[in-house]
Amino acid sequence: MDTKELLGKRVRDLRKKRGMTQEQLAEVAGVDVKYLGSIERGIENPTVRILEKLAATLSVKVHQIFDFEHEAKGEKLLRRRIIQILDKCDEKELQMILKLVSAIKD
Repeated sequence: MDTKELLGKRVRDLRKKRGMTQEQLAEVAGVDVKYLGSIERGIENPTVRILEKLAATLSVKVHQIFDFEHEAKGEKLLRRRIIQILDKCDEKELQMILKLVSAIKD
Protein backbone atom coordinates (compact mmCIF):
# COMPACT_ATOMS: atom_id res chain seq x y z
CA MET A 1 0.00 0.00 0.00
CA ASP A 2 1.43 3.39 -0.90
CA THR A 3 1.13 6.53 1.23
CA LYS A 4 -1.95 7.87 -0.56
CA GLU A 5 -3.73 4.56 -0.02
CA LEU A 6 -2.74 4.46 3.65
CA LEU A 7 -3.90 8.06 4.07
CA GLY A 8 -7.21 7.30 2.39
CA LYS A 9 -7.77 4.23 4.54
CA ARG A 10 -7.02 6.28 7.65
CA VAL A 11 -9.52 9.00 6.68
CA ARG A 12 -12.16 6.33 5.98
CA ASP A 13 -11.45 4.60 9.31
CA LEU A 14 -11.70 7.88 11.24
CA ARG A 15 -14.92 8.77 9.42
CA LYS A 16 -16.52 5.42 10.14
CA LYS A 17 -15.35 5.53 13.75
CA ARG A 18 -17.35 8.73 14.12
CA GLY A 19 -20.39 7.18 12.45
CA MET A 20 -20.30 9.55 9.49
CA THR A 21 -21.11 8.87 5.86
CA GLN A 22 -18.92 10.26 3.10
CA GLU A 23 -21.69 12.71 2.31
CA GLN A 24 -21.82 13.98 5.89
CA LEU A 25 -18.06 14.39 6.19
CA ALA A 26 -17.83 16.09 2.80
CA GLU A 27 -20.64 18.51 3.62
CA VAL A 28 -19.33 19.54 7.03
CA ALA A 29 -15.72 19.76 5.83
CA GLY A 30 -16.76 21.69 2.74
CA VAL A 31 -15.27 19.32 0.17
CA ASP A 32 -16.83 17.62 -2.81
CA VAL A 33 -18.09 14.14 -1.96
CA LYS A 34 -16.53 12.64 -5.11
CA TYR A 35 -13.20 14.21 -4.16
CA LEU A 36 -13.48 12.74 -0.66
CA GLY A 37 -14.24 9.33 -2.17
CA SER A 38 -11.13 9.63 -4.32
CA ILE A 39 -9.07 10.52 -1.25
CA GLU A 40 -10.40 7.50 0.62
CA ARG A 41 -9.58 5.23 -2.34
CA GLY A 42 -6.01 6.56 -2.41
CA ILE A 43 -6.42 8.22 -5.81
CA GLU A 44 -6.27 11.91 -4.85
CA ASN A 45 -3.39 13.64 -3.11
CA PRO A 46 -5.15 16.12 -0.79
CA THR A 47 -3.68 19.52 -0.01
CA VAL A 48 -2.76 20.56 3.51
CA ARG A 49 -5.83 22.82 3.56
CA ILE A 50 -8.12 19.87 2.74
CA LEU A 51 -6.41 17.78 5.41
CA GLU A 52 -6.97 20.59 7.92
CA LYS A 53 -10.68 20.68 7.05
CA LEU A 54 -11.02 16.91 7.33
CA ALA A 55 -9.09 16.81 10.61
CA ALA A 56 -11.23 19.55 12.14
CA THR A 57 -14.42 17.81 11.07
CA LEU A 58 -13.18 14.45 12.38
CA SER A 59 -12.06 16.08 15.67
CA VAL A 60 -8.43 15.07 15.28
CA LYS A 61 -5.20 16.95 14.69
CA VAL A 62 -3.75 16.87 11.19
CA HIS A 63 -0.80 14.74 12.27
CA GLN A 64 -3.22 12.09 13.57
CA ILE A 65 -4.49 11.56 10.03
CA PHE A 66 -0.98 10.36 9.23
CA ASP A 67 -1.01 7.87 12.10
CA PHE A 68 -1.03 4.81 9.87
CA GLU A 69 2.41 3.47 10.63
CA HIS A 70 0.82 0.38 12.20
CA GLU A 71 -0.83 -0.37 8.85
CA ALA A 72 2.46 -0.17 6.98
CA LYS A 73 4.28 -2.20 9.60
CA GLY A 74 1.51 -4.76 9.63
CA GLU A 75 1.75 -5.29 5.89
CA LYS A 76 5.55 -5.49 6.02
CA LEU A 77 5.40 -8.01 8.84
CA LEU A 78 2.86 -10.12 6.95
CA ARG A 79 5.01 -10.12 3.83
CA ARG A 80 8.09 -11.07 5.84
CA ARG A 81 6.21 -13.92 7.55
CA ILE A 82 4.89 -15.22 4.22
CA ILE A 83 8.43 -15.24 2.79
CA GLN A 84 9.68 -17.14 5.84
CA ILE A 85 7.00 -19.77 5.35
CA LEU A 86 7.66 -20.02 1.60
CA ASP A 87 11.38 -20.51 2.24
CA LYS A 88 10.55 -23.71 4.14
CA CYS A 89 8.36 -25.19 1.39
CA ASP A 90 9.42 -27.81 -1.10
CA GLU A 91 8.56 -27.57 -4.80
CA LYS A 92 5.29 -29.49 -4.52
CA GLU A 93 4.08 -27.27 -1.67
CA LEU A 94 5.07 -24.14 -3.61
CA GLN A 95 3.05 -25.35 -6.60
CA MET A 96 -0.02 -25.86 -4.39
CA ILE A 97 0.44 -22.41 -2.84
CA LEU A 98 0.76 -20.85 -6.29
CA LYS A 99 -2.51 -22.47 -7.39
CA LEU A 100 -4.25 -21.25 -4.24
CA VAL A 101 -2.99 -17.67 -4.56
CA SER A 102 -3.76 -17.64 -8.29
CA ALA A 103 -7.33 -18.74 -7.56
CA ILE A 104 -7.75 -15.96 -5.00
CA LYS A 105 -6.31 -13.23 -7.25
CA ASP A 106 -8.25 -14.19 -10.41
